[in-house]
Amino acid sequence: MGRTSFLNYYKTILEKVSFDAKLVEKEYRKAKQFLRDPEKQELDAWLETTGLIHKLPPLALHEKAAGQSLPTGLQPQAASPAMMEISVY
Repeated sequence: MGRTSFLNYYKTILEKVSFDAKLVEKEYRKAKQFLRDPEKQELDAWLETTGLIHKLPPLALHEKAAGQSLPTGLQPQAASPAMMEISVY
């Protein structure tokens, strides 16, 4: 099976499990371990165009190799003070 076939394979799998965010994350992690860097970037771009990127938790996206940037619009943002407030009863 050619390398592009594996990329297409993972795209197909991600489409088929898109009903469950946990399965999307699991298959995404497997794909990221197996694919080469250019294929990983192509997979991320494909996830953006299909909208499946929103099914992934932010931590899965942060596990990219050093030196790679996150897809557009998915850069981590600092928590606001309002988000950090904790009520103690």
